[in-house]
Amino acid sequence: MTRALLAVATFVVAGVLAVSAVQPRETVTVSPAFGIAGHYGTWTVAYTVGPGGIAPGGALRVQLPDTWHAGERNSANRLQASDPTDDHYIAAYGSGTDVRVEAEVESETSDFLVKRARPGLDTRSERYVFVVRANVVSGTLREGETVSVVYGDTSAGSRGMRAAIVATGPEPILVSVDRDGGGTFEPVEHGATLTSRSGIATELLLAGPSALVAGEPAELHLAAVDLHSNPAVPFHETVILRVLQGDVDLPRTVELPAGQGWTTVPFTPRSEGIVRLEAVARADLLRARSNPMEVFAQRPAEQIWWGDLHSHTEHSFDGVGSGVFDYARWVSGLDFHAMTDHSNGPAREGFTRGLGPHVWEEYTAATDAHHAPGEFVTLHAYEASFAAPWGHHNVYFRGAPGPLLSPSQVTLPELWAALTAGEALTIPHHTNKFPQPLDWEADDPELRRNFEIYSAHGLSEAYDPSHPLAFEQSAFTNRSASARTGVSAQDAWMRGLRLSTIAASDDHRSQPGKPHWGLAAVRAPELTREAVFDALHARRTYGTTGQRILLDFRVNDAPMGSEIALAAPLPEPCAGTSPECGERAAATAALAPRFDVTAHGTDVIEAVEILRYSEPDGGFRVIHDLRPNALDFTWTGRDGGFRDDAIYYLRLRQRSQVRGRDVMAWSSPVWVNAR
Repeated sequence: MTRALLAVATFVVAGVLAVSAVQPRETVTVSPAFGIAGHYGTWTVAYTVGPGGIAPGGALRVQLPDTWHAGERNSANRLQASDPTDDHYIAAYGSGTDVRVEAEVESETSDFLVKRARPGLDTRSERYVFVVRANVVSGTLREGETVSVVYGDTSAGSRGMRAAIVATGPEPILVSVDRDGGGTFEPVEHGATLTSRSGIATELLLAGPSALVAGEPAELHLAAVDLHSNPAVPFHETVILRVLQGDVDLPRTVELPAGQGWTTVPFTPRSEGIVRLEAVARADLLRARSNPMEVFAQRPAEQIWWGDLHSHTEHSFDGVGSGVFDYARWVSGLDFHAMTDHSNGPAREGFTRGLGPHVWEEYTAATDAHHAPGEFVTLHAYEASFAAPWGHHNVYFRGAPGPLLSPSQVTLPELWAALTAGEALTIPHHTNKFPQPLDWEADDPELRRNFEIYSAHGLSEAYDPSHPLAFEQSAFTNRSASARTGVSAQDAWMRGLRLSTIAASDDHRSQPGKPHWGLAAVRAPELTREAVFDALHARRTYGTTGQRILLDFRVNDAPMGSEIALAAPLPEPCAGTSPECGERAAATAALAPRFDVTAHGTDVIEAVEILRYSEPDGGFRVIHDLRPNALDFTWTGRDGGFRDDAIYYLRLRQRSQVRGRDVMAWSSPVWVNAR
């Protein structure tokens, strides 16, 4: 950058021509001012020195937006000034010939994926805060000279630095300067910003309502996303739409509006049955199949609605991004969503970020602003991340938001005492991972009625580190491990807790509803806050890894989440081949619980297992192992070995992975009392 020129202004005072020298002011620029999400590059933040210069021992401190340090995993990407051949290398230069400037990354670590807080220029100490210091080691920087901080310096072989993986609008850069070497830094006012743009489209997403009515118009949600799930803008391709199954009026082609990355497509089913649709673009290189949609002659009394009940934004110390509700509705095509940032106590009220009382009104107003009953439902919610022995729980409200409470203020039992049964729920998550050890001897069955069995972290169905979806295999954050001291879904059920299953993403990038990170299905009569909440409370739920598999599992006609008793007591067992023993055996078989299963997959359904727990079993075991190898599957059977109170649930696995993860679904249990 050239030395700033002295500006000269002329003006007349009382008829006399006067000349005034206008001092150059310090400036900050960044070049380039944007990056492509997830791409490596080099960005230079240049500071033009103002009056007085910078003396030896002085320094410049620079802090990029948090999003620029968030990696693919739920961790920060390391910055380093130690190895010029490695990624994310930072260098600093001064323009004066007699000046030596050296770069320093404050609180630098050796770990590439970083999960610890560092102090910043804006009073925060959080996971994605990185401050780079350009130290004037020798010489004096004079007025008009520059200090350049180079993020991703490639001069010695580094690949550079990765741009933010989340697409954003312009975000400010923070800069402060110590001019005299005394250790006091003053903020520099400037207008330089960084923008993260989406990459090219690598995937199409296509989703429609799970229940349709013949002859009634409906809408598909179509989105084009880049490698990091950002809506791909621009996207100039023509998308071809096809009917794979069913009888549907559907446009042949559609184009996404300029600058949007998504659109809705009207269509009309003409007759009953299962509908599956397909979207194709870029000479068949981009291809997406819709979820199965069931067409009814009339609107059913209840239907399946899909949502992500657990995701984070920039309001969490470990989250970035905003626009979460728009992403949930328009990109992921969800029916409902709950934003669940970590609640902070009063000690953090002065922080610019974090979900505390200082932003609760703004937070709940955003939830209300995006609520559209019948089209898209938002629930008031937050996360209370308790340490052992209680673990992390999300809090949900039926209607208006209730109290915002933090683990720094209350225990889990105290939180329950502050909530109103029937108007609030708490749902635990990643219980087979951390914190440990968990102890759920204390319970509130009216406020804890559901269980997050799966999320991006991994699976909490049972302790099984070898499972393809176990925490060990998730690659969601730093190395994870399943905990023997955790509480799995099976553990909770065997302890007597009546919990239905859901799944959720636990996304920390403001991108809820990803197709491999978990979704909750609720069966409800309508799409309203109250109906979604009541379905959760009634345990009419199931969870999937993110694919919208239609699943109905019933025991003696009772839906998932039910508690039932046999119509009559079982006859006493009888050994032998006498006619009386034969009659008793026939009566027992007739009374044995009957299973009815209906499943419609997003791909070929490879396996359906029905599991049972009873005290004589000593644990859960598979009593029916079914191999449909079909998109659509119906089956009826019985538990011929039923003798005592039992808990039944179903798990399903599809043939093909999605984004490198197995595709599964887990029903809620049905509890059967023999007596």
